Amino acid sequence: MNCARATLFLLTIFICFGHFSVSAYDFQVGGTKDWVVPPTNDSKIYNDWASGNRFQVGDTIRFKYKKDSVMEVTEEEFKKCNSTRPNFFSNTGNTVYLFDHAGSFYFISGASGHCQRGQRMIVKVMSSEESPSSDRRSSGSRAAVFSVFAQLAVSYVACLLF
Repeated sequence: MNCARATLFLLTIFICFGHFSVSAYDFQVGGTKDWVVPPTNDSKIYNDWASGNRFQVGDTIRFKYKKDSVMEVTEEEFKKCNSTRPNFFSNTGNTVYLFDHAGSFYFISGASGHCQRGQRMIVKVMSSEESPSSDRRSSGSRAAVFSVFAQLAVSYVACLLF
């Protein structure tokens, strides 16, 4: 019976912590796609991806790329695909950018001609009051929660049987 109590205790703790929201998320730009020049017929791929997510202050986005770079620029520079005065520049191949305030962020590739071919993105970051954390949970987070719950349930049943 001690095993069953321990499992119930762990289940209770899991449920209690499940009600608390994670304060920040790390998003990979484009989902499973890297930061590359999009196909000719899909030049809005990054903006479509960004508009499908809810970004909050404290979140980060990760750009993965080869032989390229990423820049955060002003709206005017974004519209012109101008990369001469970026607010932020990185060419490490695995760039993490932290959203430190609410507002619009404009990203372009620093490689010649890439921005003009659609390798650019606008990200709208909301304050934590504007976007409830429950709306931000991805299917991956739900799958992880279900997995832990299933493991606890199996442990409980095993304790009862043995």
